[in-house]
Amino acid sequence: MLDLNSNNEWKKIDDNFEELIIDDIKFIREIGDKSLSLDCPICKKLISYVEDVERMKKENCCDDCYLNYYYINKEKWEKGWRPNR
Repeated sequence: MLDLNSNNEWKKIDDNFEELIIDDIKFIREIGDKSLSLDCPICKKLISYVEDVERMKKENCCDDCYLNYYYINKEKWEKGWRPNR
């Protein structure tokens, strides 16, 4: 899988954007922007909805895992706890 975050070959093209070219495919992103995983690291389900994207940005889990695990275990979660699969 291609991880666009770990690649150090991004080149600044102006004050706001940078680009990366891999196999003649050009990727352009805002400087400092990070791509998200396509699946939830907790339940491994695909990120499908806008709510999932927002949760991934903030809590690194999908909306279902946020509601079922994070929300009711917030203190433990913030100390590194994750549910057993």
